[in-house]
Amino acid sequence: MMKLLQERRENMVTVILAEKETQAAAYAESLGTASKKGKVHMIKQTPYFSDEVHVIAAEGHLFEYGLPKDNWDLGKLPLVDVSFKQTLKQDKVSKDTFKQIYQEVMVADQVIIGTDSDREGERIAYSILSHIPEGKNKVTKRLWVNSLTTRALQKAFQNLREPIETYNYYLEAEARAQSDWLVGMNLSPLVTLDLQNKGRLPKGKGNSLSVGRVQTPGVRLICENDLSIQNFRPETYWKLRLEDKDLGIIFSNKEKYSDSEIVLSTSRQLQQVSTISSVETEENQRAAPHLFNLSDIQGLAAKQWGFDSAKTENLIENLYLKKYLSYPRTDTRFITEDEFDYLKSHLKSYQEVINCTFEPINLEPRENYVAPEKVAKTSHYALIPTENIPNLVTLKPDERLIYEAVVRRTLLMFAADCRYLTTTVEVENQRLVFKTTGRQMVDLGWAAYSQQKLKGDVELPDYRVGDQIETKAIIVEGLTKPPKRITESQLISEILPKYGLGTQATRAAMLKTIQDRGYVTKDKKTGQLFPTNKAYLLIHYLCDNEFASPETTGGWELFLSQIGEGKINPREFVDAIKEKLVNQVAAAKERSD
Repeated sequence: MMKLLQERRENMVTVILAEKETQAAAYAESLGTASKKGKVHMIKQTPYFSDEVHVIAAEGHLFEYGLPKDNWDLGKLPLVDVSFKQTLKQDKVSKDTFKQIYQEVMVADQVIIGTDSDREGERIAYSILSHIPEGKNKVTKRLWVNSLTTRALQKAFQNLREPIETYNYYLEAEARAQSDWLVGMNLSPLVTLDLQNKGRLPKGKGNSLSVGRVQTPGVRLICENDLSIQNFRPETYWKLRLEDKDLGIIFSNKEKYSDSEIVLSTSRQLQQVSTISSVETEENQRAAPHLFNLSDIQGLAAKQWGFDSAKTENLIENLYLKKYLSYPRTDTRFITEDEFDYLKSHLKSYQEVINCTFEPINLEPRENYVAPEKVAKTSHYALIPTENIPNLVTLKPDERLIYEAVVRRTLLMFAADCRYLTTTVEVENQRLVFKTTGRQMVDLGWAAYSQQKLKGDVELPDYRVGDQIETKAIIVEGLTKPPKRITESQLISEILPKYGLGTQATRAAMLKTIQDRGYVTKDKKTGQLFPTNKAYLLIHYLCDNEFASPETTGGWELFLSQIGEGKINPREFVDAIKEKLVNQVAAAKERSD
């Protein structure tokens, strides 16, 4: 060890801590000519640093919280007096990796954090460096990347961030991890043991219930959806329509009648001649859809190809590590002018690679897509292709589907807007208004290349205000429809974001967890989600509990994000969770007495 220290002291050394080996190799390649010794990429000379640079990857979390030994005893709960001391994982890979990182950091003159540019990346880096003497104090810069291409990395090395700019993300990640640990280690045994004592849950291995700060509200949403379907009772209703006797055009009245006698009486009062009271034509212009964030493409992949969310995230991660797509776990749909410019310069190549050729019309940034201030709030831009364009034959079939979807969505930003005319015609009869709408496409624009199903034109006669037309009344009977069952696509891309539950990086894992733990099953063909009896047992027990409330948990997510913005002290949040758990345990014990 002393010899190693002496050798290293001859040259100043900068250590870059990466998260994955693929990432480390990309960093090294972008810095210059590299050699490799063990897990360490060594760059003797680079224009970006005056020092010799060593790059080493952590390969994910090396440290973890320990498991309590006495939390499965109601008498020992609540378990809130916790130090949250992390310990090194005991597998050989983790031990060997930490040993090499330890050696590198000990002899380093400065350390640059280059783990994933997100909350967990911060946490991985600081949890490792906290276990190395002076490790945290040696951190001088933060490498923050959105793409692993050489161009993007070299730009990132020229614009290294100050560690203090992203340190709050580490504090947020720790607050999340600590509050999740507290909820799981207190409420899981509390709920399980209380139900077992009441004879509602069998005792023995494999019968425990798991409670999670985000997963349990997710289970509740699926249970509530299932209950609303089960409790739905169809009701008959009637609507009135008028038909133009000569041309067959149908005009509808929006009123729903629940009494057949009333609708019949109303229809008999209608005259045989109706008057055109309004004809309005409006030109509509729709810009192309927003660029993708992670939840958006997870929703699309689940709906179109039946991919589960975790699979989609892994495919995007693979394409990111292969340098073909930008950073995966983004929650924004916007880019900056820099990304817009490089996308525009490679437009022809993108069109050729996915065979989507059109004349680009919108070649200047538009606020629907380019919003630097929104990107700045999240530190990442939308999911877009990089300037490295693959030979599609080299991609796996599922990777190709994802890559083409991202490229296509990005290309549409440059296409013409979709323009169409809508004509609304209203007729009056006995003071009742009936309406019909026509539609005429003027220019498909981006819609011609989107691979979406398009509504066809609906032609209307040349009606004029004041025209008298012969009509006959039609009574249409209908049944109210039950709520639609939640699908994976809706849960990931619409419902969880609506309540603010989880993050782009955690939603797929949460859904997988509640399936693995037997709370939810998924229909592989439709993607529909069904709660199990186990889910109902859990949610019934926690029916009035804020730890199962989507609204309350969504509010907590807002507090957590404010920790990441430096607005709230993380200790305040964790202490508040502890207080709530103390009250929960006390209330449960009181009910049991």
